[in-house]
Amino acid sequence: MDRRPAMSYGPLRAGEAVFFVDHQGRKYLKELRAGHRVTIRGSVIRNDDLIGQPEGCTSDSEQPERFGVFRPSYAELATVIERRAEPVFAKDAGAIIIHGDIRAGDRVIEVGVGAGLLTIALLRAVGPAGELTSYEIREDFASKAAEAVARYHGDAANWHEKVRDGNEGFDETGVDRVVSDVPEPDRLLDSVAKALRPGGSYAAYVPTVLQFQALRKAIDADARFVMPETLEVLERSWHIEGRSVRPDHRMVAHTGFLTFCRRSATP
Repeated sequence: MDRRPAMSYGPLRAGEAVFFVDHQGRKYLKELRAGHRVTIRGSVIRNDDLIGQPEGCTSDSEQPERFGVFRPSYAELATVIERRAEPVFAKDAGAIIIHGDIRAGDRVIEVGVGAGLLTIALLRAVGPAGELTSYEIREDFASKAAEAVARYHGDAANWHEKVRDGNEGFDETGVDRVVSDVPEPDRLLDSVAKALRPGGSYAAYVPTVLQFQALRKAIDADARFVMPETLEVLERSWHIEGRSVRPDHRMVAHTGFLTFCRRSATP
């Protein structure tokens, strides 16, 4: 199987996860496999007819229905991926990358892999020149995250996964960023401070007020961290049909709180 990043550009390849999109915009997540077929509501689609075609191509016109074929975005994956842990949704992942100032070439530590989706977003952000090390205390979560990265991102030689409690410390030092999705990020502060370079940033995702309140209290008491801020991201889509333009009745409201701070030069 070709293990180049599944989210890259170029012709569709065997082993990639793709969405088949019907005329009503409904999406069906499938894997392109050489010699195999996909059946959707009576339409039989030969994978070999699609492998090597450009992304955005359509399936065989002789079948009852035709489907557009696209690689899934992060936002789409977050709604359909099988998971044991709640994923970090696109609106929060985007804020983590932008407010956390995560760039191509950065060395990043992730603590708590969950469903592996944020891992994928971080791998995209640091690029092949960067390095990501993920710490996960639960072996079953670590295993599922590795499967998600292999299926939806592809080969990642610059990703290292360690089944270990981040509270016990990190092997890496002088890293640019640390990102966590754990219940008690305040307990991580000493490990984070020892791993971050001066000026580096720490981003913590938690679902409740009590969690980020405890974190902010710990940050305020630790001279090694400065410039803390906490925010919440809300997302509302709009319905557009002809002359009818209005907000949708449902929105992606609270999912979690994001706290960011910087590492001072204080030892």
